[in-house]
Amino acid sequence: MKARVRLLQIILFLLIQSTFAQIKLENVYVYQKKTTKAIPAVRYYYYPNLQAYYDTCTAKYLYMKEGEWITSDFLPANYRGYCLNNNSYVVIDGFTNDEPYTLINEHKKKYPANFSSKRRKDVVLAQN
Repeated sequence: MKARVRLLQIILFLLIQSTFAQIKLENVYVYQKKTTKAIPAVRYYYYPNLQAYYDTCTAKYLYMKEGEWITSDFLPANYRGYCLNNNSYVVIDGFTNDEPYTLINEHKKKYPANFSSKRRKDVVLAQN
């Protein structure tokens, strides 16, 4: 009888230990999963028709309002008629600074606004 009770205690102990071990492994896995962050190949898109930028790292738009650059999750109401999906943007390649608007004058000259609704191919701007 004592042998059966002892065997049952050992089995319960092992079951409890295996349950805790699984929980610990799951917590470690979830922690590692949360800390990994992908680095995008391109950080900014420039929209010539809007003279605005989109930051792929923060998923925010940068645009000028009343002489100041604003960062926002959405474009303002006066930009609502513009379709962001018509491929009328410029991929800014190799620029990782937090202030792409410092090059706005260069971007305006190199990529003038084209208010056509036709799709066009992406243009890549290489920054060194």
